[in-house]
Amino acid sequence: MVINTNTSALTGARTLADTSAALSKSLARLSSGSRIVSPEDDAAGMAVSMRFDAQISRTGAAKANVGNAISYNQTQDGFLGKVQKALDRMSELSVLAQDVTKSDSDRALYNTEFQQLGAYINNAATKDFNGVSLFNGTAQNVTIDSEGGTF
Repeated sequence: MVINTNTSALTGARTLADTSAALSKSLARLSSGSRIVSPEDDAAGMAVSMRFDAQISRTGAAKANVGNAISYNQTQDGFLGKVQKALDRMSELSVLAQDVTKSDSDRALYNTEFQQLGAYINNAATKDFNGVSLFNGTAQNVTIDSEGGTF
């Protein structure tokens, strides 16, 4: 049995396969909107693109850190505002207790409220934010950029 080879048909099939591969690559670029779809398109460009993607991810993490720091400071501010109101009320109670027209039972009530406000202030000093003390006086570092810079 003799098998004849049709070289024209083989050449046409190879050309069709090459054209189909080029068409697929072009459609992938068009659909993604990117000039670089795979490393074979531009290896150096792909490496740069991957480095930028990593930097964008790090920047997102730094943004989350800054957001947490803002929340931490807002929580501190809220507690300090309440402490300020408690101190203002304690000051008011001390002035009221000095009024000679008040009875000893009135002064005892003022003292009870004064002591409760003092206990509230002492309790506020022990509060924390996600396990980090709000008022222990320790400086906190926050990562603020993609290169690991802190503030």
